[in-house]
Amino acid sequence: MASSSSCSSSIQTRSGPVDGDVLWMQPKHVSEHVWNGEPDRKLHIRRAVPTYQGEEQIPEEIVPLLRQCGFYWIMKMGYLKINAALISAFIERWRPETHTFHLRCGEATITLQDVSILLGLRTDGAPLIGSTNLDWANLCEELLGVRPQEGEIEGSVVKLSWLAHHFSHINIDEGNVEQLQRFTRAWILRFIGGVLFVNKSSSRVSLRYLQFLRDFEQCSTYAWGPAVLAYLYREMCSATDYKVKSIGGMCILIQMWAWERCTTLAPKRTPPVIENKPLGHRWLRRGNQHIGNDDLRVFRRKLDLMKRHEFVWEPYTPTVMAALPQICVVGSVVWFAVVPLICFHVVEWHQPDRVLRQYGLQQPIPGCPSQPQNLHGITLKGKQDENWFHLLAPIISQWNNAAQFRVDVYPRQQGLLGFNSDYMVWYRRKTKMFVDPNNANTAALGEVVETLQYMVSPQGRNTWTVDDLVPYVDKLAIISEEQERVTEPVSHGPASEREFPAPEFHILQSSVETRGLGRRREPVEAEQYSQQMMERGHGMYYTPATFSEYPSQMYQYPFEGHHTDTSASEHSFGGVAETQAHFSWPTMTPSQQHDAPMATPNAPFAPQWNVPGAIPDMGDLLGVDLRQEFSAEAEQAEAGRQRGRRNPDRQARRWDRPCGTSSRHRGHHND
Repeated sequence: MASSSSCSSSIQTRSGPVDGDVLWMQPKHVSEHVWNGEPDRKLHIRRAVPTYQGEEQIPEEIVPLLRQCGFYWIMKMGYLKINAALISAFIERWRPETHTFHLRCGEATITLQDVSILLGLRTDGAPLIGSTNLDWANLCEELLGVRPQEGEIEGSVVKLSWLAHHFSHINIDEGNVEQLQRFTRAWILRFIGGVLFVNKSSSRVSLRYLQFLRDFEQCSTYAWGPAVLAYLYREMCSATDYKVKSIGGMCILIQMWAWERCTTLAPKRTPPVIENKPLGHRWLRRGNQHIGNDDLRVFRRKLDLMKRHEFVWEPYTPTVMAALPQICVVGSVVWFAVVPLICFHVVEWHQPDRVLRQYGLQQPIPGCPSQPQNLHGITLKGKQDENWFHLLAPIISQWNNAAQFRVDVYPRQQGLLGFNSDYMVWYRRKTKMFVDPNNANTAALGEVVETLQYMVSPQGRNTWTVDDLVPYVDKLAIISEEQERVTEPVSHGPASEREFPAPEFHILQSSVETRGLGRRREPVEAEQYSQQMMERGHGMYYTPATFSEYPSQMYQYPFEGHHTDTSASEHSFGGVAETQAHFSWPTMTPSQQHDAPMATPNAPFAPQWNVPGAIPDMGDLLGVDLRQEFSAEAEQAEAGRQRGRRNPDRQARRWDRPCGTSSRHRGHHND
């Protein structure tokens, strides 16, 4: 991470990853563009929430039917506001190769468990796959009672405005069940096209989903949860292309997942769990309908600097699980399964084997990603006549036999995973740890390390004791997260017992879409990020200008009369012969030596910090304002000492009295 030369030096920060066998799409990933300093890209969230009578609400008359088909709980969450900056920051850490977020603490992802518990959608059942070449106008007339005219339907796609026009109000005679069912189907279709499976236009919906709404009881048996997650995975993978400006799918799920697991990103007040409702409903309460900070750089910085204890691996405690309705735990057998998630042509792999800590299990080094690349970019374009049941038969078979692909065979994880565990050592070589080079702690701390280098030099030792240095070394180690690496022993995790290599499906071989998501992306090369330093002086990295005036780079001393003897002497420091300048100090009384600011480790910082490298921005880089931290600590310590004295002026008067002056004579100087 760091390098230096004999004449000048710079701290080099690598973009990552060190090994490119896992994140092989990194040169085509949005994070590479961010690293190179290109303009920030905040994604537009494609969404068109259905309204009733001009308000965002669900008609009371259709609630029983929505419950019957399993859509009621998720529809209530469709009105939650979405923070586009938060979503964009997580997309910068989403990896299409593994279907996981690559965070500082390891891989994490949205799983079928999250879909069940947060949204209340069923995660087992028949995969969502059907015919793609029906007579769609006839299907509309049969199930909705209205036939779309030319211009309102194009192929299998109908305008959402057409649905809103014909189904904006419920004018149903009492007891007319068929009309109520038609209105409910239209409402679900509007929700599907506006929230769940949003296309690029955000104004149309495919009628291929209407065939699953014929019978409401049968509708509840389909695997809607895996279909929603598959579509969201595909949208997130596509959005990792820097040129893509928008994202669809159930983005609310990303936001709620982040709120439940990332303590530094969630609203300040976490609402309580609501009895017999999916967990995500607690965020719908009045007062929680906000998006908070909408600054992409703030969220990016928080993720770059996130500590391992700030990520909650198991937010779904037994208390939380006991309060959930039955729909949230139905189909839990597939939560642990490495299986394909199917939504017609969209096939995305569910890979819980890479995030076992989310289930409370020990994480071994995972095998290769399971996602077949030739299925990652498949679309329906030009394939309406394909028999998808036959085409995806092996994939459907793996879904139907999900129990054979479960990975919950590992022992329980006790506490946080060690910094030097087998997995974390492997992970740090395979991941991109920082998205923004300005947030790379190892580079930013280089400037602070220079301060410590001076403190332990022969000059610094004249004013600093080892005891004074200890707390600051500890603080810097904690900030840089190097303390864990240095102090924690190597720990070995379980051997990987169940690996499922990416299967090969030789389908649609003549289609260019089988080349995967990266076929249209242009690779970029990560720029080298470094913090240049001045030429060395006295065997150190460099000698800041303040060193020639003051014995410490940190503190400025409120007295005059000292001078620097430019004659030099040679010291052996760290095995290197160093030429040092002599400092001559003014004569001071013993009381001055104890009370003067120069010998106080927690003295306030000097007004100016003359060190190259934009030291005033250290607070932004490290997540901690070092000046404020030390100054506040100094003020608190001084206030404590003042409270412990009967007369706070006594100490000041002690050295004034021999000269016969009062403590009120502030202009006194010791000759």
